[in-house]
Amino acid sequence: MAYYPSGCDENITAHTCGTCGVELSRVRGTAFINKSYYPTLSTDFEDEALWNAGIASGAIIVYPETQGEFDGGTPNMGQGYGDTEESLNSYTFLLSFKDPNYVGNRNHYNSVKGSRNFHVAFRSETVLAISDEPCTIVPKNPIANDLKVERTWDVEVKWTSDNFPEESAIPNNLFTCYVV
Repeated sequence: MAYYPSGCDENITAHTCGTCGVELSRVRGTAFINKSYYPTLSTDFEDEALWNAGIASGAIIVYPETQGEFDGGTPNMGQGYGDTEESLNSYTFLLSFKDPNYVGNRNHYNSVKGSRNFHVAFRSETVLAISDEPCTIVPKNPIANDLKVERTWDVEVKWTSDNFPEESAIPNNLFTCYVV
């Protein structure tokens, strides 16, 4: 983010209020979008055909049913100038999710771990959010000391951006189990 002196915020958009209903939480489904396909998909995040084409080509990986959370971003502050002590430079975002499809996915998670070639998409109740920057994927496979706890892949996804994730409606049938 470039230096942005105070008093230069002329493009403030209107705040929306009075909406009917609320959006319920939980990261309920997740997808990784290859950064080479992201420009195509970003033309219309609600276009089911674009998603299906990306999935069919292997450019999009879908995890249809997950459980997780998104931290909403941790601000990265920079040096302030004049009477301002500090300024907002960007945010570091953290998305954590559990993939219940443990058995048979070791090779998959070995192939995506540490990758910086994917954007992340994730859904809550009715809203799909998509990072505008590639992310780092950090999978783990812990085992709890409890005979009644299931094993899952625990995945942390991190990225830094000036912007909050893009949001759109969830395309029909996106969060379905795909075998490509």
